[in-house]
Amino acid sequence: MWTKSEIIFSLQMLLLLNTEVISQRKLGKFQEVFAWKQLTYNIGGNLVLQDRFADDVSDARSKRESDIVFFDNEEDTREWNQGPPEPPPENTKGTPTIKPVDEEGRFFVQYNNVPMGVERVGERLFVTVPRRRYGIPSTLNYIDLTKDLNTRSPGLRPYPSIRRSRDLTSVYRTRADECGRLWMVDTGLLEIPGSPQQVQQPAIVIYDLSTDQQILRYPFKSSDIPAANTPTGLASITIDITGDCSDAYAYVPDLTTFGLIVYSLKNNDSWRLTHNYFYLSPTAGNFRIAGQRFQWSDGIFSVTLTQPGKNGCRTAYFHPLSSFEEFSVSTCVLKNSTASSDDNFWSAFSEVGVRGEDSQCTMHGYHGNTGVVFFAEVGRDAVSCWHSARQLTPTNVVILAQHPQRMSYPSDLHVTNDEVWVMANTLPRFGYSTLDTNEYNFYIYRGQVKDLIRGTACDNQM
Repeated sequence: MWTKSEIIFSLQMLLLLNTEVISQRKLGKFQEVFAWKQLTYNIGGNLVLQDRFADDVSDARSKRESDIVFFDNEEDTREWNQGPPEPPPENTKGTPTIKPVDEEGRFFVQYNNVPMGVERVGERLFVTVPRRRYGIPSTLNYIDLTKDLNTRSPGLRPYPSIRRSRDLTSVYRTRADECGRLWMVDTGLLEIPGSPQQVQQPAIVIYDLSTDQQILRYPFKSSDIPAANTPTGLASITIDITGDCSDAYAYVPDLTTFGLIVYSLKNNDSWRLTHNYFYLSPTAGNFRIAGQRFQWSDGIFSVTLTQPGKNGCRTAYFHPLSSFEEFSVSTCVLKNSTASSDDNFWSAFSEVGVRGEDSQCTMHGYHGNTGVVFFAEVGRDAVSCWHSARQLTPTNVVILAQHPQRMSYPSDLHVTNDEVWVMANTLPRFGYSTLDTNEYNFYIYRGQVKDLIRGTACDNQM
């Protein structure tokens, strides 16, 4: 039997050890919440930890028509939770063992699963895995924070379930509104290199989070999608509600063919806007990330909104990915379906300023209570901030966290209440080289706004 003093000492040592582990998982002013070497899935309580070769999942035993494009290997009769017939060869470098030509029809090719978006809604943390390769069980998933918060690498749970998750083809990022709804763009596209397949028409999709039911699928009009490759650029969505829940707007950047799609829920209608500020900057197209050098030509990528003004409209900040600049426009302009025919339309857009050299940015988010904008800077492997009451110049942009591996390609950033959540996924190494699956490749971080900006140029108290 242990004495009381021994028990107290053991608890103190355990607390100290736990504190040291948590401290090691901090990055700048952010706390690491989850990290994975490779993704796994929790499907109906069954953990999928390695490649699977059939779609015969426990709660979806029969093949469904909607599955055929994803899982079309009729000759494969193995159960979903059985491994390959022969073990893969020993691989010390962590490179994938399945050739792309052999991947079609696979339920789960672990190496191909790269998380892209993250968003906290209550006690669920939504994580998206766009279908850019074969072998992705579910494109929209969640982590149950009441059950998985103390697990560093939890299995993703398909949303709403593995069966109903098949309604979605490929989702990059989600955004929830204050009315209990989860919005996203389903690109409808399997982005298989050399063999892309447009499975469904690209559409805005909404789920009611109280019932986990899909309540809207709005296919974009042909005038919204000017080219066959446009769906590849529908990678984010921003929601704008200033009145009742029925009067909502969605802003969908098109980074590939340089436009902005606006959708009105009340009118169930959409229109496309174009402007020179939506294009890339040619001097910002060179990247060096995760040891890879490449050129990208991504245009308008992210839109974030301020609080509404007296006229009920907000300022929409936006930027192309291949750019160091930030721009703005009033949502009064965006919500006017005929605004582009106005002679003053072009002058309604403004240049806000420049973040700095190598500051190419994916997502950004505005915090209403402080007026601070947070940037996910892929060019500098960093998360930064800027107080919107100050001029946007490099000296007013503050790096809050930076690391060439642990913050390599911050693919999503979202301000939820007073928290900032960030996903980093090392995407360029996956695309141009090879992930080392013996190392951690995917990270999720969070930080409290007040803690992140305290004592910096982003703090209005300075």
